[in-house]
Amino acid sequence: MSRTKKLGDEAEVYAARLLSERGYSPSLLPTNYPTFDIEVNGRVSFNVSVKASAEKQHVRLGARRSAKGLTAGSFVFAFMPVPGSKVLTLKKGGYRLLIVPGDIARDDAIALADSYAIHRGIEGEYGYSLMVKGYSKRPHQVEVWARWAKYEEAWGQLPKP
Repeated sequence: MSRTKKLGDEAEVYAARLLSERGYSPSLLPTNYPTFDIEVNGRVSFNVSVKASAEKQHVRLGARRSAKGLTAGSFVFAFMPVPGSKVLTLKKGGYRLLIVPGDIARDDAIALADSYAIHRGIEGEYGYSLMVKGYSKRPHQVEVWARWAKYEEAWGQLPKP
């Protein structure tokens, strides 16, 4: 198992635990389930796509097809190292967690990919992963990252358990 896959699996289990600790009923979805990793059932059910970055302040949303599956009412849980740290640790104080609404993550990531393609002179869709980067100097990335930073530990936007 690759280091990236192992970290992703660990982040999914950790996200489910955090949800459980807050009174939610999360269930891990099967491996390779489209777009989402966790299903949360309750008064209002929702899905979560879990992302983990081992060493950088960025969120890799995967292929455009996957990002298009993010919907209103779903969420992206993005784990990354705390600013100033070089490595993500999935324990209290060892990570930064952004909880981004699915439709915002989808729209922002696709808009960034499209602006990047225009900037590079690429016509049509291309095969790169859609990413939102905290370290980019491109104005559109800087603008989106500043908005996403407001979703740090944004538990209050989730439906009540």
